[in-house]
Amino acid sequence: MDPDALAPAAALGTALTSIAGSYDLTTDPAERSSASQNPAEVLAALMDFSGSVALAELLALPAPEGPGLPDARVVGRRLTEEVRARLDALLPLALKPVSGRRAPTVPPAHELHALLREVAPEGVPDAEAAVRIARELGAPLRSALGTSLRQAQAHVATLRWQIAHEIRALGPRAERLERIDAALQRSVQGKIGELLDRMEYAAELTFERACARACTALPEEFGELELASWTASDGWVERFRERCVRMTKALFGHLRRSVEGLMRAAIHAEDV
Repeated sequence: MDPDALAPAAALGTALTSIAGSYDLTTDPAERSSASQNPAEVLAALMDFSGSVALAELLALPAPEGPGLPDARVVGRRLTEEVRARLDALLPLALKPVSGRRAPTVPPAHELHALLREVAPEGVPDAEAAVRIARELGAPLRSALGTSLRQAQAHVATLRWQIAHEIRALGPRAERLERIDAALQRSVQGKIGELLDRMEYAAELTFERACARACTALPEEFGELELASWTASDGWVERFRERCVRMTKALFGHLRRSVEGLMRAAIHAEDV
């Protein structure tokens, strides 16, 4: 099989490293490569209208005055440690659909053989048959990936809501930052949901391509022995599962850095 079909170091798991690139609908690769990576333009592309209005209203308010919590730095650091511990505990929960006990299992070789013979009874599956095989094999994994991605987003969003009051209690400047951050989060929810859909779809296409290559590599008279490599711990199906795990970790890492960034900014704002 082409080593690039599902290489362990492939970049699909880091799909969130460039939100603008991931969400860009431009069809010309040259245009995509020259697309602006200006953070303000990226953010503007992700925000909905009502969210941009709410953010503008918040930013138009005068800068808050008044003292913050006397020991804001100490309280903030303690809160940061608690938040990090809770984030550590949330990641395994987000990964459960793709790596937990109830995650989709890889069919054994004899079931794969029966499926391939049902779809392509006369020999090696052609391109059309390979797509049918890939969709049947990959459907559970794609569903698990979608669940995992959305659980990661939901878990972190719930944590943000739970700590909002504690951040605001650090002082007026920290409260303003939290409100601005909350407005930003609300304004991009719709587009982020679409981005997660695109990540699922990209994963599905990757699975289909890998399945097509695996089918092409089969000998004319293949049996369970040749299909055993598909189900092995280092087989292409298992590598795809690992890729789904990396995609969820990439999303969770992106969300985690956002929360930790808010914490640092809020503490710094009151540490004057």
